[in-house]
Parts: sequence; C-alpha cells; structure tokens
Amino acid sequence: MTSRILVKPVMIRWAIETSKLSLAQVTELFPKLKQWLATECELSISEIQKLSKALQIPFGYLLLSQPPAEEPTLLKHRTINNLEHERASRDLLDTIYLMEAKQTFMRESLIDDGFLPHDFIGSVTLNDSPENVSKSICTTLKLSTTWNLNDISTLGYLKRASSNAGILIMQNGIVGNNTHRCLDINEFRAFVLLDEYEPLIFLNSRDSQHAKIFSLCHELAHIWLGESDFFNDHIQQENHYLNAKVEHFCNDVAAEMILPREQLISYYDPKLSNTDNITLLAKHFCASDLVICLRLKKLNLIKKREFEQLYPALVEKMRQNLALRDSSAGGYYYNTQLSRLNHNFIALVDQKAQEGKILYSEAYELLGAKGKTYDNLMQYFEEQLT
Repeated sequence: MTSRILVKPVMIRWAIETSKLSLAQVTELFPKLKQWLATECELSISEIQKLSKALQIPFGYLLLSQPPAEEPTLLKHRTINNLEHERASRDLLDTIYLMEAKQTFMRESLIDDGFLPHDFIGSVTLNDSPENVSKSICTTLKLSTTWNLNDISTLGYLKRASSNAGILIMQNGIVGNNTHRCLDINEFRAFVLLDEYEPLIFLNSRDSQHAKIFSLCHELAHIWLGESDFFNDHIQQENHYLNAKVEHFCNDVAAEMILPREQLISYYDPKLSNTDNITLLAKHFCASDLVICLRLKKLNLIKKREFEQLYPALVEKMRQNLALRDSSAGGYYYNTQLSRLNHNFIALVDQKAQEGKILYSEAYELLGAKGKTYDNLMQYFEEQLT
C-alpha cells in the first residue's frame, strides 16, 4: 500500500505564493489542487515530491502545520519599497541562505587562524563627505587612479581589489548551480551581509557590467558605514527610498568613485551638447549613460529642463539593454564556477579540507561541486593562478 501523508492547505497555498508559478499554472500541473486547497488531504510521497519540485520548496516544509517564519534580517534593509516583490521569492531566500553559510565558514576559519576584525567597517558616518569616503575606500582597496576607465577588465579588477582587502565578493545569476532558477534583476541587484571579519557582497550577475560596478561601489559604501544592505534600486527618480539619507549618500559615494568630480569636469566639453558629452564620457568611464546623466545633474552641468528631457529616454534605453541580456547562457563549466565564487574563498575551503579541519562533504557543499567535479574544479583553479 502506498504511504500517504496529511498535508495542510495553508502549506500548499504558502508554497504556491512563494513560487514563481501562478495558481492557474499549478492547477494545470496538479488536477487535484482545488481539492488539496479546500481541505486537509493525504498525499502520496510521490505527489509531495512532485509538488516540492514544481514549487521549488523543500520537501519537509510541505509537512509543517504552519509556514515557517522566513524573513531574513537582511530583507529589513531593502533600499526601496517594491510592492511587486514585497514577499521574497524562494530563489532570493535560498541565495541568501547559501551566502550566509559561506560567510559563516569564512568567519569561523579566520577567527580560528587568529585574524582580527577589519577596522574600515563602520569607519565613516553620514557626516563625512562622499568625496572623503570615496578616497578612503579607494585607498584601502589600493585602487589605481585609472581603475574607473571603461575597460572590459574593470569589474574583475574591482572585485579582486575588494577581495584582497578582506571583502568576500560573490556573484551569480541563478540559485547555486540550478539553471532553472534564474535570479530576477527586478527583485534585487546586489546585497551586502555585514560581518566584522568577512563582509560579503553578492552581485546579481544578470545585471549589466556597468550596473554591477555601481552596485559593488554602493555596497562598499554601506560596509564603510557599517550596515547591511539589500540593493533593489533601479536608479529612477520616482523611487521611494526606505532610508533616503543613507541611500542617497551611498549613491553619491559610488558616483564619486566611478566618476570623480575633478576627472569628470576635465573631460566634460562645454562646446558639445550634453547628449554628445554623455556619449563621450561613457566611452571613457565605466558608467552607464543614465548614471553619467545623473552625475552631471548633481554637478549642475545639466539644467533641470534638459535633464527632464534626457532622463526618460535613458531610462528606457537601460530597460531595453537589460531585456536583451541573457546571463543564463552556458559556457565552460569550470570557468563559470570560478566567476561565481570568491577565489580566496575557494582556496581556503580546499585548504581546510586538506588539513582535515572540515569534511570533504562540507567542501563539496560550500563550492557546489562533488567528487571528481570538485577535483577538476580545484585543478582548473590552480591552473588559472599560474
């Protein structure tokens, strides 16, 4: 006789609400859904497994009597209100949990190895000028004076500099290695998990290259302020910031890092139209047309009336560019894995596994690779370092 388990309607309804599927889509997949939602029913193990897989929810969750309290502290740090994404998706929640596990490993390892907390965390306040904070970040990260020039290697350079300073930089466009679970750029662009030993910045790699650079600089500013952040800003004027003073400050710091006032003014040509100036500056700096336009307005190089004419077209251009992107496209597996994980993190995980400080099963979990795949990943990683 097939084993059957009682499943409460409230759990099925909650699982559907946290999934990416509509009620109609789930009903099409499960003809008995209407009955399951109306009253407590006994489902077979197979039915629960299929429901778990379709809704991307852990099997055990469906057996609970009440939905779990899943609202990570991080989500209280949302940058802006977004009614469409008021409830965190399963993909976002699982990504946060994955990053928290990696950060915990790093923190415990660094403490065991005798490292001290970073002194730059919380080293500034809102009373400091964005220019001075920008200089502090650039000095700590040992950034060159030309790091912000428009080049395909700029993001990689900034990530490495941040990592060398003790900041864990991760990125991905999917949940773990699951290509069927893409992260929604409309839900979030980046987040930072604060920790005095190893702060972690996660970038949504489905975003554009320039946007990821801006997000990374914005999150660095939050680390210097000493607070976590969940960055879902789409750089639009109508955004309602939950903590406007802090968010404007971090945006100003990011803009100063990428488009320093003195450099920008030196390249700005008053003989050209502002449309041509934006095009010219975009070729020189690693910033989008929209960010450059906002920066010129901040420096009073664009008048309000002209800005209001330029701004909507640039926002639409940004939306179209994002719509054309497909960061879920395939590539060489091991190269893709290395792009997602912090290289210091990879090296430390393997070191601790070799020393017997952690089980290899834990190392497999932390790096998302098992058995021979793990061995091949480490071999490829070592080859890239030589």
